[in-house]
Amino acid sequence: MKKMIISLVIATVTLCSCGVNVIDAETNKENNTSYIKVNGDYYDNGVIIDSSLPMYLDFDTMEKAPLCAAPNCTHMTSACLAKNAGNMPVFYNDHIYFFETNGGDVKETRDGKEFFIKSKLKKASLDSSEVQTMCEFDDTIPNIGYNAYVLHNNELFFVGDNPQPELNAYGGFSWGTTGGCHDLCCIDLDTGKYTNFGSIYDGDKQYEGAKVSSSCFISGVYKDKMYLQYSFTKKIMSPDDKKIEWTRVVFEFDFDTKTWTESELPPSRFMTNDEYTYFDEDSQELNIITDNGLKTASVKDYNILGEATIMSIYNGKLFMPTVGIWFDMADMSAHSMGDYKDYWVVTYYNGNYVLVDRTNVVKLTEEELLTLCD
Repeated sequence: MKKMIISLVIATVTLCSCGVNVIDAETNKENNTSYIKVNGDYYDNGVIIDSSLPMYLDFDTMEKAPLCAAPNCTHMTSACLAKNAGNMPVFYNDHIYFFETNGGDVKETRDGKEFFIKSKLKKASLDSSEVQTMCEFDDTIPNIGYNAYVLHNNELFFVGDNPQPELNAYGGFSWGTTGGCHDLCCIDLDTGKYTNFGSIYDGDKQYEGAKVSSSCFISGVYKDKMYLQYSFTKKIMSPDDKKIEWTRVVFEFDFDTKTWTESELPPSRFMTNDEYTYFDEDSQELNIITDNGLKTASVKDYNILGEATIMSIYNGKLFMPTVGIWFDMADMSAHSMGDYKDYWVVTYYNGNYVLVDRTNVVKLTEEELLTLCD
């Protein structure tokens, strides 16, 4: 049985953070393939939420509990698994997997200063919270603050960044979260084998601006293919530039051949295995590619913050929590989220929509959702 999990940054407490994509959960029963695409990780009846301290939300009881099995743990110290696992844990075979990295650092050697990377994938038992190192690598920094992981069968795919800083005239290194080289990487969670497939895109290397602006992230899985979005500016932007001109290149990854090609699809902020969304900035329209054709809705009347807009799709409805609206995909009519404008719709479970915000969780029936108003 194939199983695929996308674990995105758990942004229920940072709904306005830049560029966060939310991908919903669904099960394709016809081909026995499960796709789980979320702002956390789903089990059959719950989800992991909260970025400051990962919590498990049980859909049946609507109660939350810290992601830690250690007895008498106060969940306040670095010894707590929930503290260590950070905001992007991945679940596989009764273990939690999470990355640790130094984010790039400089050390003194006999030959002078040297930039180095130290990254680890760790796993912890769900029963005891005991932690052990699964593998170590020193060529990339896992992009764990903005991007998605994809777990396909036993293989965990992620983007690894290498800022490639250069020693300046003052004898120091400078680097940031953008620029450098961006590699597609994979770890076999059964064996711990780490594979770096290489640079995702080199067409930007001819541009001066890309050296400090390039980035890449996994935008989701659509029709059994993984999509990556590579972004950069051709020139170095200054504070006086009124509009940043971004170049975006979309790639489609084949899980069988482990290769990727440039896609003809436009950049997407959100997708499921059956729906692919994209935003037309010129016409101010939200477009959704579905099995039943293209669906379009005007968003001219709403404050759409480009790539920062968060979405989820459940029960034929597309939710945009930071905008405070949802669309009925049957006719693409827009509806208000009312008092739940800043809530994130994380699932449709047993006839209820489950919503979360910083501290609260709410269940709404179909009737209650339809009665919401400004």
